[in-house]
Amino acid sequence: MQYRIRRLTGALFLALVLACVLVVRADHSLNVASLDSQAPVPLRLTLKMLGEQYCIGDAELDGLRLKVRMVYTNQSEEKIILYKGSTAISRLMISRNLADVAARRFEVNSSLTQVSSGGEQCYKGRVPSSCFVSLQPNASYEADALVGLFVVRGDARDIAGAVKSGDHVVQVEVPTWNESDELAKELSIRWQRHGVLWVQPVISEPLQFTAKKEHSVRDCP
Repeated sequence: MQYRIRRLTGALFLALVLACVLVVRADHSLNVASLDSQAPVPLRLTLKMLGEQYCIGDAELDGLRLKVRMVYTNQSEEKIILYKGSTAISRLMISRNLADVAARRFEVNSSLTQVSSGGEQCYKGRVPSSCFVSLQPNASYEADALVGLFVVRGDARDIAGAVKSGDHVVQVEVPTWNESDELAKELSIRWQRHGVLWVQPVISEPLQFTAKKEHSVRDCP
């Protein structure tokens, strides 16, 4: 299956990230992971930094794109069936340091609306299609993604939703299922001999990064 990513101009990219909309799906049966949960998560998400790029913004803000590798690790004792398209970020959380992460103090805590679908062809058949990966206990799956945020140009002033230069820590929340609950239940039953279909959103482990006060910007496509 091929996934298409629409490339946006730098200004439009910044506008879309800034216009964050919180979307909450009420579904108590899925036991959705959240920042308030202290229980170990069977599916662990860690981020590896691959690179960074500063993008032209407006008069006071620049965009910072962090290229990361998402690493999903099965920490349970059962095989997990994971949708390969689980790279779209639905929530961005930035703290000043790890102590603030532990205390849940955020410089930025915003949610993004993401609309995507695997397509009907992904869900046919008695076994999981190539749209999914089956993770044995302790096995991992990797996929690259972009984390977009704002930096205040020249640290001129405090701007809500943006960070100044210096060290920071970022976490992201990623939805792993974008279809209906009914389809999730149907596939969970159909594919149960092949593993547990994972449908809960996952919050990443903290990743440290540095926003540079002096940086070169470009018009990002």
